[in-house]
Amino acid sequence: MNLATQWLTMGTMFGSGICLGIILDFYQVLKARFRLRGWIVSLIDLLYWFVSGGLVFSLLMWSNWGELRFYIFLAIALGIFLYYKWFHQSVFRFLRVLVQFIEQMVYQLYRLWVFLIVSPVLWLWSLVRRLVFLIYRMILSIGKGFLWPFEWMTRPLRRWLQPSVMKFVRKCKDYRDRLRNAWRNLIKKGDSE
Repeated sequence: MNLATQWLTMGTMFGSGICLGIILDFYQVLKARFRLRGWIVSLIDLLYWFVSGGLVFSLLMWSNWGELRFYIFLAIALGIFLYYKWFHQSVFRFLRVLVQFIEQMVYQLYRLWVFLIVSPVLWLWSLVRRLVFLIYRMILSIGKGFLWPFEWMTRPLRRWLQPSVMKFVRKCKDYRDRLRNAWRNLIKKGDSE
C-alpha cells in the first residue's frame, strides 16, 4: 500500500468516525423524542452497530480494499473523539431542531390533507346519506298517498323493505360515528403533543 492510499484511508476513517458520532447523536435525539424504552432500544442499538459496521467496512473497502492496519482504528477513534470535543453540542441542537421541524411539517401536511380531502368526503357522504334517506321518505309518503286504498297489498313490501333500509341507515351512522371518534382521537393526540 503506497503512501497516498494510506493517507486516503486515514482521512476516510477519520471521516467515518465523525459520521459515527453524527449517527449516534441522531439516534439519541430520536430516542429522547419518541421516548423509546425496553427491547426497542436494544433492537435499535443492534441496528446502529450493523449500520456503523457496514459504513466503516464499505469505506475501508473503497479506500484500500479492506486492509486492516492499526492506524485505521486510531483514525476512527480520533474522528469520534474530535467530533464529540468540537461538534457534538451544535450538531445535537441542530438535529433536535430538524426533528421538530420535520415533525411539524408532517403534522401540518396531515392537517391539510384532512382539511382538503377527508372533511369534504365525510361531508359529501353525510349529504348523500341524508339525500337517500329523504328520497326514501318521499317515496314512502307518496306511495302511501297513492296506495292508501291498496295498503293491505303493499304492507308485505313495506315490511320487507323497511328493515333493510333502516339497517343500512344504522350501519352508515355507526360507520360515521366511528370515523368521527377516530378523527377526534387523532386530533386530540396531535394537539396534546
